[in-house]
Amino acid sequence: MGHYFGRTGKTVLLTIDFGFIFYWLLIALNLIPHEWVFQNYDDPNVRAWNWSFLPLDIAASITGFMGIKGKGNLALLVISSALTMVAGGMALAFWGIQGFFNLGWWLPNLFLFVAGLIFLVRLVNSQPK
Repeated sequence: MGHYFGRTGKTVLLTIDFGFIFYWLLIALNLIPHEWVFQNYDDPNVRAWNWSFLPLDIAASITGFMGIKGKGNLALLVISSALTMVAGGMALAFWGIQGFFNLGWWLPNLFLFVAGLIFLVRLVNSQPK
């Protein structure tokens, strides 16, 4: 892993992967205060939309955890980075279409999108030309 991202990158990736799991624990246990949830959260369709991210986020975490073992598994790191970028991007697109702008939700998802993109670029650039 070190030769792909370095110690800082590894820390960021682990933080994201643990963050996905932590977020889903908070959601499953209904621990996010209602005043903090995103627009229309009580709508069953919006809740279903949110829950549709569970497999995506968990797959990103699992591939990320598996990808950082040893010197790093390039294929798993690419998958994890792509899934992370997609998760953040899909949330931003949905809220943009809905006209919902709340920095408390936009910033973390923008971070996921940008971090995933940066990791993908680094992974591609780490390969011999």
